Formats: sequence, C-alpha cells, structure tokens
Amino acid sequence: MSDGQFSAKPIRSGRTRETFRDGEFAEARLPADSVQAFLQSPAVRQEVNALVDRPERLSSQIKPTPLHKRTPANALDLGPPIASATLVQEYLIGLIFLRVAGWIFMAFGGLFLVGAVVTFFVTIFGGAEFGEKVIGPVMGLVVFGLFIGGVGVWFGIIRGRVITEMCWFCPHGMIWRIENDFDWYRWEDVPEVYCDLQAERPAVGISFGRNVSWISFSNTEPSRHLVEHIERLASAECVSNMLQSFAEGKTMRFGSWRLSRHAIYTAGETFSWRDVLSVTGDDREIWIKHAHGRLSLSLDEIPYPSLFAALALACFTYERERMK
Repeated sequence: MSDGQFSAKPIRSGRTRETFRDGEFAEARLPADSVQAFLQSPAVRQEVNALVDRPERLSSQIKPTPLHKRTPANALDLGPPIASATLVQEYLIGLIFLRVAGWIFMAFGGLFLVGAVVTFFVTIFGGAEFGEKVIGPVMGLVVFGLFIGGVGVWFGIIRGRVITEMCWFCPHGMIWRIENDFDWYRWEDVPEVYCDLQAERPAVGISFGRNVSWISFSNTEPSRHLVEHIERLASAECVSNMLQSFAEGKTMRFGSWRLSRHAIYTAGETFSWRDVLSVTGDDREIWIKHAHGRLSLSLDEIPYPSLFAALALACFTYERERMK
C-alpha cells in the first residue's frame, strides 16, 4: 500500500498539555473516596479496558516508509511506524513553471551581462571620448542584467525547489519531517485527532488549535481499518493520563462538546447524566436520549471520538448504577 498524502502540516499554537481541561466548567475537586469509586467502577473499567485492550490486526498490505536514518533518538521512542504520508505537491505544475521561467530569466540576465562586458572592452579600444558616451548604457546593462538574473535565481532555484515533507504515525505519537528538520509529539500532546471514515479517502485529522491537517489514504477497506486504528491508539494513549483528572471532577473538552462525570455540555445546553435515559450508537455516531429529547453526535466531527464515546458510556452506566 502506498503512503498517505497531506497538503499542509498543522500549525502549533500555545500549550498542548491542557488539551482536555476547560476551566469554564471546572468543578470542585471531589473527595478521594468518590474518585476511587469512579475509577474502580466495573462500568468505567469495562469501557476503559475495551478502549485500551481492543486488539487490531492490520492488513499485511500496509507497509509504511521506514523512518529516516537521521530521525532523532527521542522520536524513535514513539515506536516503529504504523503508517506514513508524504506532502502532496498540488502545485507541482506551478513549481515547474517557476523553474522554467527562472532559468529563462537567468539566461536573459546572463546575455545582458555578456553584452555589458563586450561593450566594456569595445570602449577600451574606442578611446576616451567613445567610452564617455557608452559608460551609462554599460552600467545600465550591468544593473539590469543583475536584476533579471537575481529574479531568475529566486524563481528558478530558491522558490522553485520541491520541499521534502513527510509524517509517520507511531504507537505512541507521530513524527514530522521537513527536509532535515524533525518534530515529534506524543499523542497526549496533540490537542485534536479526528477520524473521517465517511470521506471517499479515509483520513486522520491532526490539529494543534489552528488548522486541521488531513492525512488521507487510499479508498480501500485496509486503509479504513488503518485510520480507525490510528485514532484508537491515540485515544488509548490519552485516556490513561487524563482519567484521574476526569474522576476528580475536571471537565474535558472535545471540540464544541464538553464532558464531565456529572453532565454533557453543548451549544450552551447542559444535560445531567441523571436525566439521560440511554446512550447508544455505532462506530460513527452516538445517540443520547434524555428527558427532553435526543442528541445525535457524529463522531467524524469530534476529536478523539473513541475516547469521547468510552467516557460518555462510562459516565452514563456509572450514574445508572448509582441510581439503583
């Protein structure tokens, strides 16, 4: 299977370790016995274990590009690559045009400089009077030739070059490479990871708070399993680190949605888990039926959808157990 493709690297902004916390809905820290009761609840453990321990067998057709030989040692700690992707040169025709135009400009610039040199030597043999007449045009040819040549160098060599950019998905995070520069992030340091299985080309979305970079793969069943597997790995890596804070009463942000042990928040509305009658769904959508109606959530639009679904089901089931 060939590499995936992407059009831009996501732009990093601000701190990333506070991804799931939101002070707007923060609640007082709960007592230690309440925290432990939640963490040890069979309902909570069942959902967390299902997320962390769910086995995935990827197709043998998936063969990621090996990591670059200059990949830093700290990046190698993220584990062997599961999948890889390369930058889509959507503007390749434009680059070719720039390069051709640049070389044409350099050629004309060279001709003007050659003309200036020839004229200069002619003035040497033409006498002082002749030299005074042509010194202005000669200097003009030199300046114009250097300008045209400089423009050609910019477009033909500097601006027209193809940039090598790649990324790799690993069990514990992802690695980005631009030429010989590397960035790497553990999954818990990535604010938003999306999983779009409904598109013609299944894709993983990565965001650091600004743009979302979509890394798409071929339209095949193994690719769809791969995309889902990557998102589940990311969710599983995050749940272990944030479950304690969640149990203590912290509210977690998932795009426009918020989750806490006690309620779910969206679009200015709050629905207590005590008022929720059922939570059902499939791999791509969740339906939350409450006392006043029903919420429908598309998991393709929610970052860390597997983590969101696991926590929502755990909170609902835990609250049902307490109400018995």
